[in-house]
Amino acid sequence: MDLSLLRSLPAITCAPGDVLITEGRPVDGLFFLESGEVEVLKAGEVIAEVYEPGAVFGDMSYLLGTSPTATVKALTAATFRQVEDPAMFFQLHPGFALHLAVILARRLDSLNRYLVDIKHQFRDRSDHLGMIDEVLDSLMHKHPRDIPRREAGD
Repeated sequence: MDLSLLRSLPAITCAPGDVLITEGRPVDGLFFLESGEVEVLKAGEVIAEVYEPGAVFGDMSYLLGTSPTATVKALTAATFRQVEDPAMFFQLHPGFALHLAVILARRLDSLNRYLVDIKHQFRDRSDHLGMIDEVLDSLMHKHPRDIPRREAGD
């Protein structure tokens, strides 16, 4: 995907250790990584390290209409391009909506592969870990519903 259009958007720079997005705190828009490396943390645990230009942050918050579900912290000096009005941006630039869809599909595919691996690991267990197979089957075969999330401090 040609990311040159992003150069016309406001730039946000972060030094190593700076937090771009804080889990549970409101955020304005989306952020596309232009350069640098960040880590994504959920409940204080690192769940991903990202360094690919064009990576998007704040997307789940925007799409689900919630506060951010993870923290994004710079590991190196990093530059982001901010989209303050994602709905308008995607209407004007549908190629970026497809770009986001591909990123989300990659995440889902990775998660599905991980869940299948967990199911295989604990398939023959007779203790409480043996229930993982049943729980994962339920999660993977139900259509996701909108689950209200509690905001920080609630």
